[in-house]
Amino acid sequence: MTEQPGRITAPLLDVLATFIAAGGNELHGWAIIKESKRGGPTVYKILERLTGMGWITARWEDLPTEPDPSEPNKPRRRYYKLTGEGATRAKALLAERRPATTRATLRPALEGGHL
Repeated sequence: MTEQPGRITAPLLDVLATFIAAGGNELHGWAIIKESKRGGPTVYKILERLTGMGWITARWEDLPTEPDPSEPNKPRRRYYKLTGEGATRAKALLAERRPATTRATLRPALEGGHL
């Protein structure tokens, strides 16, 4: 199920721009919060909305069978990724609402892989 977001806000555009800058890589919530410069509750509400619309997929990371002794209480991360249609729609929405935003101006730190 893919649909158009009912309300297009600056935080939504910031989160979408973060995904586009990631170049198709998965991102975990903290990385999205950090890169979009938006608060956790705002970002997670947007991620929930985008998941429900079919623009992104979400998965929990697999925990190793043996916990890392240096991080014994590390919680599992949830990873998010744009779907093909989500990427197409996000790019179109950003082009319409933020035409000055180009790949060259988005943070290149996201382009390397998992964050």
